Amino acid sequence: MITDLEDPIVEVIRLRLGGDTKENWDFVRSFMDSMPTSLAKSPDGAPTILMFDPSKPMCGLSSLGHEAFACLTDGGPGFEEFADLDDGDLLIIQARENKPFQGGSTALGNLRLAVYQEAVANGLLPRDDSFNFLWVHGFPMFTPDSGEEPGQGGTAGFSATHHPFTAPLADEDFELLTSDPLRAKADHYDLVVNGVELGGGSRRIHVAKVQEYVMRNILKMTDDGVAQFSHLLEALRAGCPPHAGFALGFDRLVALLSGTNSVRDVIAFPKSMKGEDLMVKSPGRITREQLETYHLALQTKK
Repeated sequence: MITDLEDPIVEVIRLRLGGDTKENWDFVRSFMDSMPTSLAKSPDGAPTILMFDPSKPMCGLSSLGHEAFACLTDGGPGFEEFADLDDGDLLIIQARENKPFQGGSTALGNLRLAVYQEAVANGLLPRDDSFNFLWVHGFPMFTPDSGEEPGQGGTAGFSATHHPFTAPLADEDFELLTSDPLRAKADHYDLVVNGVELGGGSRRIHVAKVQEYVMRNILKMTDDGVAQFSHLLEALRAGCPPHAGFALGFDRLVALLSGTNSVRDVIAFPKSMKGEDLMVKSPGRITREQLETYHLALQTKK
């Protein structure tokens, strides 16, 4: 049983570890027992990890059924890369809803990373210190509201995928703004390195009429909402050339270069889960000497 979803997308990857069948299976059991709740309790169904073992009936894949087993091992359409399954190979399976994915990594993406890190820690895979770069582009300009993101406060039922200042990607996307905005693509790009979003940016709308049209007519922001960006519209009306930007997450870059999984390991003054800075012991009570340094005084509450 992989999922309770009707008509799901079921994704699968293969992982070849360095141990023998027993070592690999002991690793799978240990990993499944200690799996983080965020992975084990996916709302789309719990993940499944199977191991190819020729000593078992249907090579250990009997839970897939005869038809799926034959299609998988014979390298049928869409399964060509699984035709050479070898002793001890892992099949990692995860279901998700059959709709365009939005957000960060898929559940399978997070699971793949967790299995890899655990396998490296157990000596079943060599650590790969190479850097694999990927540009992500062709983002939709607008995304249906999910209720999980704050959005821009409009009443259109969708919000800007990146931010409401992102320019359309091409002429056809510009034309879609008036007819079918959810099909329009934006000139927005992200740089991903080894599965980590390292930075991102976009080309901006530089024409005041277009910017205000997006806010009022497409996102259906209130007058008060648009008024918050009056300074931007005023600047665009004064004349603004086409421009774009890109921002890099420096902490993420340093974490990637140093091989750590957490930016907390490379931040100079990391905060605790309570928001405390243990290095400088803040927040804390202000002393009289500290107040005098900045010419401040505490007012007695009446």
